[in-house]
Amino acid sequence: MGDRVLRLAAVELCNEIIDNRYKAPEIIDYLCSNRVFGLIARMKKLQAHKDDPEVKGKSRQLANAYEYSIGKLYYEDKVKAIATAREDLAHFYENQDQYYVKKEA
Repeated sequence: MGDRVLRLAAVELCNEIIDNRYKAPEIIDYLCSNRVFGLIARMKKLQAHKDDPEVKGKSRQLANAYEYSIGKLYYEDKVKAIATAREDLAHFYENQDQYYVKKEA
């Protein structure tokens, strides 16, 4: 459920910030990728769900944790879940350089 809520939030966000409607599907797909969800989860300091099998990789586990947290919020308060997802995606889109900062050696 969380991934569908996040996709809806990405569509709403793109409707507001993207002038070129032909580019919107590409941006929506990017924002709804496991990589982006994993980065957002890492920034929010989420941990992988205890029942998630560890064979998928750390980024995928974090993406699952983020989707789970949004899905859980959706069952409690639908409007708040969509607003939270939209805020998270907007923050990521506006601050992508912060998410991709590499650690200094």
